[in-house]
Amino acid sequence: MGSRTSTTEQVFRQRSSLGLAAVCVVTGVILLLSMARNWADYPRPTFASWVVFGLAATWSILIRPAVLLDVEGVTVRNVLRDVFIPWARLTEVKSRWNLKVFAGDRGYTAWAISSQVERPRGGPGAVLGKLSPRRLEEQFGAAGRSTTAAKVTAATVARSIQQAKREYDEAVTLGQLPEVPDSRVRISWASLVLVVLLVPAIAVVALSVS
Repeated sequence: MGSRTSTTEQVFRQRSSLGLAAVCVVTGVILLLSMARNWADYPRPTFASWVVFGLAATWSILIRPAVLLDVEGVTVRNVLRDVFIPWARLTEVKSRWNLKVFAGDRGYTAWAISSQVERPRGGPGAVLGKLSPRRLEEQFGAAGRSTTAAKVTAATVARSIQQAKREYDEAVTLGQLPEVPDSRVRISWASLVLVVLLVPAIAVVALSVS
């Protein structure tokens, strides 16, 4: 996915995940500060390693997963791997339980976007205008922007993707956007997540057996 050059994107996460992550991060930071203050009298390296591992897991499971839309396509960012689907390869979007994006017969489920009752304020139309590849292309070359939609559900994100896909197809037909020659679905492992989780896990094991 390193060949992608777009600097403008829209990022979708759900408020419930971010809220839980905030609670976990605050709790972890308070524990670390408390241990640091009493470290000279009561060092607890094993427990500190567990707290750091918990913070790493919070980032990996609750914060990092997202769905990204830009002028080139859709990226489903899950815990351990990322899937990039160019607009030209996108064929279907489903939202029964979680958001699921299809390229041909192959579907990719988004960890970060589940079905919920709540709806975004202002209705889907307020969001669609920001997600259109045509509008993203108008902003291309400007400073990149990455935003987080607060109240999103699998259904509303699915509608946004479908609308963006229709506008992409129309823009390509009218010659307003070039058709991307490399339209392969690209799947990559999230190596940073593996490192972030592995380092504190090794520390926990090493300190526990020492």
